[in-house]
Amino acid sequence: MASHEDFLLAESQHFEIRGCYERAVLVDKAASTKSPICEMYGDPEGALIDSNEKYAVVYGCGAVVCYTADGTVREISDKWIDHARQISTDDIELVYEDGSREIIKV
Repeated sequence: MASHEDFLLAESQHFEIRGCYERAVLVDKAASTKSPICEMYGDPEGALIDSNEKYAVVYGCGAVVCYTADGTVREISDKWIDHARQISTDDIELVYEDGSREIIKV
């Protein structure tokens, strides 16, 4: 994404992941708070919030998982990610720019 404006990456009932100029933030809708998740080269490409709202994944030039309960952030890849999807309660699939895939336990 080339825009430097605030943009929505993912949304669930209680949370949003928003991007803005090489950063991503977790928005808690009920508390009206924003917590930084990560900075990455280039704007974040996308994000997902798991179906139980326990974590969020932000991806682009690398990928991180952010746990919604305490805001802990963990890097899960340093490669370019084209897409991510939740495949089970604790597993996500990352699709790399070369088309390869990896399943990550979060």
